[in-house]
Amino acid sequence: MLIIMHIFSIMLIIQIVKRVTEMGYSQAQKAESRQRVLETAARQIREDGIESLGVADCMRRAGLTHGAFYGHFASRDALIVEALEYAVAQSEKRIAALNTGSGEAGSAKKDPLRAIADVFLSDRHIRNPGSGCALCALAGEARHAAPEIRERLTLYVHRLASQIAQTLAGHSESLALGIVATIVGAVTLARAVDDPELARSILAGSLDLIVAQGGDA
Repeated sequence: MLIIMHIFSIMLIIQIVKRVTEMGYSQAQKAESRQRVLETAARQIREDGIESLGVADCMRRAGLTHGAFYGHFASRDALIVEALEYAVAQSEKRIAALNTGSGEAGSAKKDPLRAIADVFLSDRHIRNPGSGCALCALAGEARHAAPEIRERLTLYVHRLASQIAQTLAGHSESLALGIVATIVGAVTLARAVDDPELARSILAGSLDLIVAQGGDA
């Protein structure tokens, strides 16, 4: 009898351990799936705009079923807000790395402002909006966006200006805002024109202007 009870106890423990392991794996899978949806949505809104984001299409691109969506997000609007925050966080991390010289190759040898301007006013950034600055990608349509989207973009403008101000002598917030406006305007215009040479001239002229502004600060 004692042997049977002992065997039963061991089997029970094995079942409990198995169930806990499966639950942990399931939670890890869910977190991974949620992250994939978030990354997909963040890329899509930067490439094609906020209104382009459809739940079914986004889930398909993420390799998941439409029905799984509401296990991760309450609504399409909730996904858009989180995707925007994810995209903004990516940009902020990138700028922080450039500020410390630990960003793209060669940035350690450059003045931080020049390093930031070189990255954001580059052909590579123009050609790849899906992995680029959220503000540059969405500024044009933001005035038509929902209040919570505009609120988050507004906060991002302030934080971006604050990051750039750290690269300026005197940490001038107003000059930093001017530099943000120059970058966003230049990127938006360079993406809008259908003349590659003109686009390059827009980027080069804006880069010269920013470098001169930084030198005068």
